[in-house]
Amino acid sequence: MDYRITCLVLIQIAAVVVDGEERTCHYKFGAYHPQIYDMFTCAWCYTFLFPKRGLTAHPAHPFLFLTSESGRVHARLNPDAKNDTARTEICRTLTDEQCQRWQSCCNAAHECCDKQLSLPPPDNSTCQATWDGYGCWGKEAPSTVNYINCPLYMSYSIPTRQAEKICLPNSTWLMKAGMYWTDYTQCSNYKDLKTSLYLGMGCSIFSVIVLVPAIYIFVRYKALRKQHRIRLHINFFLALLLKEVMTILWDMLVTYDRVSHEDAFNTILVQNGVGCKLLSFFMIYFKCTSFTWMFCEGFYLHRLMSDAFSPPRSLVTLYLTGWGIPLLSSTIYAIIRGIYANESCWSTSYEDKEWIFYAPNLTCLIVNFIFLCNILRILLTQLQSHPNEPSNFRKAVKATFVLIPLFGVQLFVTIYRIPVNKQAGLEYERFSLFCNNLQGFFVALIFCFLNSEVITHLRKTWRRRIRDRSLGGSKRLNTTLNQTLSFNTDTLDRKSSDKRNRKENYQMDDNVNGDVFSKDSRGNDIRYNPVPATDEELCSMPENNHGKCMLH
Repeated sequence: MDYRITCLVLIQIAAVVVDGEERTCHYKFGAYHPQIYDMFTCAWCYTFLFPKRGLTAHPAHPFLFLTSESGRVHARLNPDAKNDTARTEICRTLTDEQCQRWQSCCNAAHECCDKQLSLPPPDNSTCQATWDGYGCWGKEAPSTVNYINCPLYMSYSIPTRQAEKICLPNSTWLMKAGMYWTDYTQCSNYKDLKTSLYLGMGCSIFSVIVLVPAIYIFVRYKALRKQHRIRLHINFFLALLLKEVMTILWDMLVTYDRVSHEDAFNTILVQNGVGCKLLSFFMIYFKCTSFTWMFCEGFYLHRLMSDAFSPPRSLVTLYLTGWGIPLLSSTIYAIIRGIYANESCWSTSYEDKEWIFYAPNLTCLIVNFIFLCNILRILLTQLQSHPNEPSNFRKAVKATFVLIPLFGVQLFVTIYRIPVNKQAGLEYERFSLFCNNLQGFFVALIFCFLNSEVITHLRKTWRRRIRDRSLGGSKRLNTTLNQTLSFNTDTLDRKSSDKRNRKENYQMDDNVNGDVFSKDSRGNDIRYNPVPATDEELCSMPENNHGKCMLH
């Protein structure tokens, strides 16, 4: 081991002495030969990623040391991630997932060294390219603030967030406490990440809840859906709805999965499966469709305002524009991304290549802004012809504010993205989420639920249902009464018939005195009288014993 150390030191000395013949790679604590650089950076990757695992790095020695609480060194490990034996020894102190994170950090540091070697030799005109322990920075101009995406091997890191490094006017990197300093606070601040995530999801869900009934109302009424204006609204609302649904799925399945796990390599984002890349593609596509359909809305309204006597007769061209152009740009981007940067579910920035779909989106916004300005000019011209009607001015102002969400003018505020670690950057990020994710809510509210024509149709439907319910209730009540009356009538008829039968047919024989009685059936007064007896029976009665009875 001592022999190897001596050789490494000699290599390092040779690299320093033979200036110009042997290039070095720069990292946080100095410049070294690439092999020594790899050992230093791997050692510090371990220390930065797992500070409580027991192994520590040293600024002057390219090893990992196992020390006791008193600071006594018990073991010294070679941190070379490319050496199988050394890698096995290091990974015994880590879980499998942590070992992958450590190796990823080492590989990123090695790639940074290759990048430095490909650049021209350093001079005093720029800040030197370097590896800061987590990320790689190129040669940057003085007095600039530079950014890189947060690396995935950091705990709770989201690649859409960025780290910041400042190049001072004297062409040196900013230092704090005597060391080169990089701001990674936004990469690991998962509490703020979750807050922004919940805010964005809440706004998207709110828009979906409002957009679904709005689309149903437009489709439900034939008098509405046959209008060209309403057909454009339906397509625009559908584009916004699908965009918000894709955003919700991405936040729930990908982003939340990442911020909820410290270990990145078991997450969907790092596994980089086909499903998450398809989700990323559809999210990009439907976001682009929302811009093109904003343009279609603006174009149609501008055409009506500027030439009311010749409105578009067919919407086929607008349909192809609204759904076709985003499909073309998104497909081209997906092909290039899948070939050259097929990682992290395409969530990381692909720099200039993203202008493939950014350019059409920005063009739609600019053209819509021109449309809006011209519409305002037309309205103001009409106001000048009727100066004594103050209500016209209020209508013009109202129309301006109403058209802002339809034309997407509010999105101009969110075009430039202020880094989160800048002052008010976090607040600006959440304001952007509010503007972008609630656009569907505002357009559905203004152009559907507050539309007088829609309100009229809804009132008619409501009154018709109330009337139908009232008629239905009356019919049910009449049916019930008729059934009840019919039942009572049948019952009374049966009872009367039974009584008549009993009055006519009922006879009773009294075995005690031998009298025979018949039932009287006159009216409802029921009486029982003896049936007239024979003459012999009458004469045999006690009251006839005085000789008044004469037998024949």
